[in-house]
Amino acid sequence: MKNFKMIPAVLNSVKTYVIESVPDRVVVSGVEQYCSALIAMGRARLTVNSYVGALARYLDFVVEYVICSLLLGKVAGEMKYEDVVHVFFESLTVGCNSDDEIVRMVCVRLNRRLVKRRTVNVYRSALKFAFEVSDNFVQSANPKMILLGQGGNKPGIGFPYKSYMTFTRSNSQRIYQTSFLAGCISGGIKASYVNLLPKYYRGSARHYIGELRLDFHKLLEILPEIKNVRDRCLLALLAAGGERISEALQTLTIDIDSDASSVLAIDPSNRPSLYYEMGLSVSQVTSLRWKGRKNNSVFLIPPFDKIFWDSYAELLVSDKYPVFDAGRRWVTHKFVFRVLKGKTRGQPLALASEGVVRKMFKRLLKKYNIINVSPHDIRHCYVTFLIHEVPVGDGRGLGVEVASDLVSHVKLESTLVYDHLDRSTAHADIEDGYKKIGYHPEMLKP
Repeated sequence: MKNFKMIPAVLNSVKTYVIESVPDRVVVSGVEQYCSALIAMGRARLTVNSYVGALARYLDFVVEYVICSLLLGKVAGEMKYEDVVHVFFESLTVGCNSDDEIVRMVCVRLNRRLVKRRTVNVYRSALKFAFEVSDNFVQSANPKMILLGQGGNKPGIGFPYKSYMTFTRSNSQRIYQTSFLAGCISGGIKASYVNLLPKYYRGSARHYIGELRLDFHKLLEILPEIKNVRDRCLLALLAAGGERISEALQTLTIDIDSDASSVLAIDPSNRPSLYYEMGLSVSQVTSLRWKGRKNNSVFLIPPFDKIFWDSYAELLVSDKYPVFDAGRRWVTHKFVFRVLKGKTRGQPLALASEGVVRKMFKRLLKKYNIINVSPHDIRHCYVTFLIHEVPVGDGRGLGVEVASDLVSHVKLESTLVYDHLDRSTAHADIEDGYKKIGYHPEMLKP
């Protein structure tokens, strides 16, 4: 972004961001109310941060669009604010290919790339909620330059509604001399106009299900070769139970019963007191992620379950398993997977940045010539194996409905996204079938 910067902040005990203008570093008014409203609705921390990022990029576009309009001499008359919103979505979907000269110039200046349809819908949801929240905080009937905080009653990110904004000579001069945002925007969008937001790519979703990037047999081959017992235990749990990486990292020792061979995945919001007793801060507890499951029980499948139980037993008695942190203090939490070294030694791996975990995962698998995969690919591998390959009696595969229940999806449609068909296996099965009935291309050769 050129005109704004996202600054880390803690609001309602949740780690999130506020937006500052560049270069004068003025905090954009109303973003705190926006974040607080999202948090009060129970939105996940990552969702809140994504929405703030979408809002910041939208504001960046608005400022740059006005600058480019002035540079190209396109603002002699009036411009509807709704049109600016529409061209913003146009910039997301067509970018530099737009027929609008101003949009093309803005996309070049901001180095904007085309985004996927799901990302477009994230922007739409973020702005829709932003316009709704702004109505509740804008109390003045006079159009003020409130986005940069000049309003006296702490107005919101929206503006006192006017269906148009006028660019006069004085406006243009103010834009160049002071703040672009303060000089160019005097109108806004009311919640009643939210439904006018473009609905690009809306309607029934069509999920593209690509090739499976990590298969059951490859995992079974490399898992016993992993020397780091913590990493082997984590990957074996993902492969055996098909958990999301966040669920696996948040596993506590009390969630694992070795005698009963059971593992539970528990919603962190159901036991905050337990985390506080372990010494976690409020912001750390609220940063724990949970997407939802039909039930708490994790269905472990062989032969990965044996690899997991053997690795877990080895992990607990390993001399590298941190029972002291970097300051030589006892580790008081009960998270199974912990940081092994460095300044954060002993801390829950679940509280490390997502980038750290992904890099660790990619670095680990790169040794075995496996690239371009993420921890979530193991979940895809698990579900695909349950649907198509797991031995059942004289056949293979449990089918989508049974697999959906075992992976704890609330909706069957969610399981279909994970339904990858191994084309090579299907081709081999078809060939074997033809051979059994006495027909095969090789048999037709003279």
